[in-house]
Amino acid sequence: MKGSLLALAVVALTTASASPTTATLSIDGEVYARTTSPLMPPAVDQMWQFNITLLAVDSGPVKQGDVVLAFDGSTLAKQLAEKNSRLQEKRRELEKLQLELAERERTGRLDTEKARAELEKARRKTEQPQELIAGMAYRKLVIARRLAERKLALARERELASADQRFQEQRMVASEAAQLQADVDRLQASLAALNVVAPRSGLMMHKSNWNGEKFDVGSQAWMGQTVAEIPDTSTLAVRAELPERDLLRVRVGDRARIRIEGGSGSVFAGTVRRLGRTVRSKSQVQPIPIIDVDIALDAANVRLKPGQPVRIELRAPIAATPGAQR
Repeated sequence: MKGSLLALAVVALTTASASPTTATLSIDGEVYARTTSPLMPPAVDQMWQFNITLLAVDSGPVKQGDVVLAFDGSTLAKQLAEKNSRLQEKRRELEKLQLELAERERTGRLDTEKARAELEKARRKTEQPQELIAGMAYRKLVIARRLAERKLALARERELASADQRFQEQRMVASEAAQLQADVDRLQASLAALNVVAPRSGLMMHKSNWNGEKFDVGSQAWMGQTVAEIPDTSTLAVRAELPERDLLRVRVGDRARIRIEGGSGSVFAGTVRRLGRTVRSKSQVQPIPIIDVDIALDAANVRLKPGQPVRIELRAPIAATPGAQR
């Protein structure tokens, strides 16, 4: 009896040691670039919706400085023409006002000089010996001198007040012209900004709108919405979707085999670099809880492009079954 039990124990130990402790875990993923240059509508005052009139070919090569994205600027062009017209009109108004103000300045100066001349004349009359002039006549001359002094003082005050008024009138019109010029400059800059140039050379990758449709010529985009991007291919990595149930089977540093879906089926090596901290649904159609896994590629220059679907194989511990736990 004891011999039979011992034989069974030996067989059980042999079977347990022979059974594998790890298995291949296959998950879906895609290639992405850690560094990318997003292309989106520019910040334009009082403009939130943009119509795409030009968009470089998806997955096509672009060169730095080339116009790869453009938006409709007909509304801005209309506003610019209106502001330009008002600016030219305001400039003509300012030129006319400057001529009028110069004439008013000359008139005020002449009035002051006239009052000064009348005062000098009145002073000379009162400087005559008083005994040579009748008393009543002399008093009239003194009164006339005082009136001339008062007229000169009033003329000077009027000239100063007129000068301040002219300054304020010119400043107001010049301020309006400057505001119109600022509006014109802003609209010209906004029109130029509607033509988006490539900040780097690389591949043009179209993004999808909120309905899941890729942007194209004729599509509409909202301010702040990314229309396309130009990834830095030197920073390519793989983003995998790990089911939540397999979270404890994967660790940072695990080796991975990345297989290209379809085509040549090329295989690349990589290492798990980071595990996501939040659980999300795989998609609206597939509400499977998953966690993002970031995998770094061993090779620096690989012939991959962002958005390319891949299959990742990981050597992970076999998940414990309820029967094994018991």
